[in-house]
Amino acid sequence: MDSENTPHHQAALDDIVVESNSEQTEDDSTEPNEASALSELVDSYLVAKRTTGSPAYAKTAESVLHRWVTWMETNEYDLIILDTPQRGPQVLNEYALDLAKRVQKDELSPATADRYFAYISAALSYGVRQSYLDRNPALTTAATENLPTQNRTDRTDQQFWSADQRKAIVKFVDNRVTSSSFDGTTATLIAARDRALVRVLAYSGVRGAEILSHPADDRDGRHGLRWKNVDIDAGTMLIFGKDQSWERTPLPTKCQNAMTALKQTLQPASEDWPVFCSGHRPSLYGAAREALGDRYKETLSAADGTIRDLLREEKICPPGLTTSGARKLLQRHTDQADIDVEDGYLKLHGGRRGLGDLLYRRDRGHAQDILRHEDLATTQQAYQHIDAEERSKELDSHLADLL
Repeated sequence: MDSENTPHHQAALDDIVVESNSEQTEDDSTEPNEASALSELVDSYLVAKRTTGSPAYAKTAESVLHRWVTWMETNEYDLIILDTPQRGPQVLNEYALDLAKRVQKDELSPATADRYFAYISAALSYGVRQSYLDRNPALTTAATENLPTQNRTDRTDQQFWSADQRKAIVKFVDNRVTSSSFDGTTATLIAARDRALVRVLAYSGVRGAEILSHPADDRDGRHGLRWKNVDIDAGTMLIFGKDQSWERTPLPTKCQNAMTALKQTLQPASEDWPVFCSGHRPSLYGAAREALGDRYKETLSAADGTIRDLLREEKICPPGLTTSGARKLLQRHTDQADIDVEDGYLKLHGGRRGLGDLLYRRDRGHAQDILRHEDLATTQQAYQHIDAEERSKELDSHLADLL
């Protein structure tokens, strides 16, 4: 996990594009004004995150940080005032109050307001490391007094696929593949893809972002799982993990038949094809248009079969299914399968959490290994509700003989 992605102390970036001061003076001074110094700090931080951190994180954080810089400039606050021991925290607390007002208007949730403030804190911590500031005023209690509060320790409100929910969604996608109504090539392929995806989410413990495409992240490994990184016989996958490194992770038996059937149905032209291809026709045609250039219209008019046939013939790699697209298909399948879910639909990460819940109850260390947590404390924090349940049962056993 990004070391700067924790509340207040370190955080994510958001995005705020600030226009630089267009009024140039003839002053020979090379000293930048303080407003531009603040913009320089934010821009430098964003560049650092794009190149050495997570581009997707930087893209998300950019707008928030730029809006904050605009707010600072509008109120005639500069970088120097943030470095003042008393006024720096007061200025940030004013911004926290502004976020609190947006929460009251239902424009933001308390969690989002907290995350926005965390982006700013992370940028200021970077500013301290790079000598823009002597201290980070966002780390003081005075700076966060007006920030909306939220419960940061109870993680049991996060979605876990229950055993019944897991069984229901897997049964639904399995039945779609065997249904006689799916007699068209495209429908058959989509059904095979969805079955394999749901089974991998339910049984392997991977994160959705590790096997699906993220359009905002251009790094190798963030364009979706590729067939070259899947060894069905060995039961393994090579994925680009959350800690920015390639990791070998299990592909359990409950996933293997579905993956084999998907590959046979998809017939990828090369091992570089994504396992979970997009079914979005404009995106498929767009990939052909980009690859063929001037040959596109002529090749398309002469082609027989579907757009996927054209991509195979021309050895053009189709786009991978995005995390957004996967969320939409899970929403649709949850509704069609009539699965009762308290917060709407079965979410991507809920499959990983549900599997972790099962493993943690059986073997703490094995749960840590499968979920690829560096520290058991991370696993314990995620499944602390199980520890509490077990301690309650133990306490009951000790109290059984008491009056």
